[in-house]
Formats: sequence, structure tokens, C-alpha cells
Amino acid sequence: MTLRKPRKKTGVRKVQKAKSVNFWARLARQEPNNAEMQLLGIMTYMQLPYRYTGNAQFILNGKAPDFVHSEGKLKIIELFGERWHRPEEEGERTEEFARSGYQVLVIWQKELRVRDRKYLYRKLKEFEELPELSWHRSM
Repeated sequence: MTLRKPRKKTGVRKVQKAKSVNFWARLARQEPNNAEMQLLGIMTYMQLPYRYTGNAQFILNGKAPDFVHSEGKLKIIELFGERWHRPEEEGERTEEFARSGYQVLVIWQKELRVRDRKYLYRKLKEFEELPELSWHRSM
């Protein structure tokens, strides 16, 4: 039986930084999942001007929102899957983006079901019709 020497903790920062770089590089190659594709199809059908940015095309406060308004309005749509997100994360994410002046709509994956579709259409339409927060642009 051979005893091994304990490893030194040198270069820990470099490893963490490399993980971060690898994370963003991997995210940049990511394509929308099925639920995101379904929501993107619905928004396209409704002629809502949003583009998929969940692959880190757009970073705000170190986060990559799922959909960003493509005509310059400060609006973000996030799609949360019940399997991956807790309900309290909705408020945290909204506050995070609101600090930069963005209005945020969180859609839960269960709202994509066909039986909830009218509700989803109404929710998206009302969000799109919300007036922009003018105080942020003047700052």
C-alpha cells in the first residue's frame, strides 16, 4: 500500500477562470431546447419581435436571458422549466434584470401546454403592450 502526498492547492484561480471561459464557450454553441423552440414559434406566430439569446449572445449582469426584444425595447422573456427552477427564482431573476432597467416576463414551461395557450397569448400580448420605463433611458 502506497501513501500519496496531498496535492498542493496552487493554481486554483486559473482553474476557476478556465471553467468560466469554458462555460461561456459551451453556452455559445447551445441551441434552443424544445420548450424554447416552442415559445419562439409562438412568439413568431404572434409577430412579437424577440430573438433567442439563451446561448450567451446577450449577457446582462453575468446572466444570459432566454429572449430579448429585437427592436431595442428593454424587455426580456425568460422561460423557466419546473424541473430546473424554483418559484422563488422568478423574483430574483426579475430583480436582477430590473436593476438594469429591463422589464421581465417569466413564463413557466407548463404554460406552453395547449390547454393554457389562450392564457399564454394574452400574457405575451399584455407584456408587449406595456409602456417602456422611461426613467431608465434618461439616466
